Amino acid sequence: MHGIKHIACVIGTAGHIDHGKTALVKALTGIDTDRLAEEKKRGVTIDLGFAYLDLSGGSAREPERAAIVDVPGHEKFIKNMLAGVTGMDIVLFVVAADDGIMPQTREHLDIVHLLGGKRGIFVITKSDLADPARLARVKGDIGHLIRNTALKGSPIVEVSAVTGNGIGELKALISALALESRRAPDNGFFRLPIDRSFPVKGFGTVVTGTVASGSIKKGAEALLFPSGVSVKVRGIQSLYLDVDEVSAGERAALNLANISYGEINRGHMIVSPSLALFAEYAQNRRHLNVDCLFEFLPGKKEPKDRTLLKVHHLTDETLAMVRLGANSSSGSRPGRLILKKPLLMLRGDRFILRDPAINATIGGGKVVLPHFSVRLMKKIPFQAFAEKIEKTLQDLLPEKGIGFDSAELSLMFNMRADLLKAAIKAAHGFCVIEGFIVDLKRADELKKKIGLFLSDYHRERQMEPGVREEELFKAFKGEMAPGLNEVKAETLFKEIIKDIINGGLAKREGSVVSLKAHRASVKGGGDAVIENKIMERLSIGFMPLNAADITEMPFKKEDVVRVLQYLQRTGAIVKLREGVFVSGDNVKAAKEKLTAHIKAKGSVKASEFRDILGCGRKLAIEVLEYFDKERVTLRQGDIRTLR
Repeated sequence: MHGIKHIACVIGTAGHIDHGKTALVKALTGIDTDRLAEEKKRGVTIDLGFAYLDLSGGSAREPERAAIVDVPGHEKFIKNMLAGVTGMDIVLFVVAADDGIMPQTREHLDIVHLLGGKRGIFVITKSDLADPARLARVKGDIGHLIRNTALKGSPIVEVSAVTGNGIGELKALISALALESRRAPDNGFFRLPIDRSFPVKGFGTVVTGTVASGSIKKGAEALLFPSGVSVKVRGIQSLYLDVDEVSAGERAALNLANISYGEINRGHMIVSPSLALFAEYAQNRRHLNVDCLFEFLPGKKEPKDRTLLKVHHLTDETLAMVRLGANSSSGSRPGRLILKKPLLMLRGDRFILRDPAINATIGGGKVVLPHFSVRLMKKIPFQAFAEKIEKTLQDLLPEKGIGFDSAELSLMFNMRADLLKAAIKAAHGFCVIEGFIVDLKRADELKKKIGLFLSDYHRERQMEPGVREEELFKAFKGEMAPGLNEVKAETLFKEIIKDIINGGLAKREGSVVSLKAHRASVKGGGDAVIENKIMERLSIGFMPLNAADITEMPFKKEDVVRVLQYLQRTGAIVKLREGVFVSGDNVKAAKEKLTAHIKAKGSVKASEFRDILGCGRKLAIEVLEYFDKERVTLRQGDIRTLR
């Protein structure tokens, strides 16, 4: 067994009950996939069975092995069949020579077609029970059946599991097709839809499934969907081989820590922590809305709008209300699934629709976008969203707002954040700013609005240097991406302001934003009168302006305060303490006299400084304390020296 390499390719069976699928797998692999006692007793496959095939034609130094999933053929077990058929790369379509094409042959073919199956081998089993004429007739029936399907032209092989006839030829054909069908690396989010969960003595919980997307390594952290419980991958096997990593298209058995096998059922998934939003949604919401492109089978009655159908996706299922858009010429019909329980459906996933009223497959479809919020959902009639990402973004843009939080869209588009950023960068009309996808046209319109806002603000408040950024944000936070919390909205706004500044329209001084050309000034009017009155009052010796003086002025207090703030910013006046102002020129002169005195005498006392200024002791002390704060002087008791 050493040196065998597992490959990302899953071979699955399909076909009517008792046509020899399980016997065929045993003839190819030596493995009996019927593991349940009831299956062995009744001779009927009830649940999924698993085997592997060592391929011929691979590298001699490193033989290669592919997975085989055997599905039940009985109509009663279609749910189990659907859980196994998703993710198959090659289908071994089994038709018994004695029975020929039967009802489940047709339904299984419909299912494979709806799930996008493109590689198949049709195997006529029990060839030892039919003469050449019968075999030729069955072969012709198969060719006619598949003539208008994706499996048209598939090879047809006659075999007998009893005599071994044709088994070698089939094995060689499977090997060649499997080696051609190996999947390319998948950069998506990791998802392992679980088909089995069981305990292993000495190891604990083990789950198995076919990796639907992405990859995971031994030792990685993951989540169980839908519960959101955190688990750790202690070990990995693929086709009974110990491996360090598994990827999309490979069978995997994961040994999990931090969870009991009893907490896990078929239909659950082990997923990347990046998909936590799906688990959150599953825990907190009743429904999930998924936009799709539906395909309904010819000859089947198309459902009416708002019909309840059974949706089968990977290994899970639920009821869903089907909302239908207009018919299109492409053969697919846009619409929406309103799922009764959330399924982890990602863009590009395929699914099957069955009508529970008649217990029959009537169609399927492809996921376009799952929606986590009503704000990003378009109203009916639905649109057939374009493949180009920029067109879809345009369709999703809400009436108000410049863009989206990329974390949510990353999951909607089924693209990791880095890949989404690269796709947006290559697109037209959008850009990525600090985790936000921004519509360039709307962003430019917002920048113009901010510029006009600043212009109006400067005109009304000429003396002020600008607007505090938090006040500017309050005025425009409603124009950020819709539904963002305050922190995220402010983050996006700051990036827009940064862009305006880098573009040369505005400037920032501290937390204040203004137009680049703006200079605070008094240009006539009532403010100029107040300014003249204040400066006239402060020019009379070394006299301060205090709160009482401000109250006595024949102006509105708020107007006087605004002018005082402006004069402080320009240095025309100095605030000694709250409510007490002096002329800036007087303070400058006082500093020169103080410095000269200390340089000549070595120090100064408050009484000496009072005499130097020719003012009262209280004012002299206030001026000295101002110089202390300005680090001009150093106080030691009643004596000051220069710093």
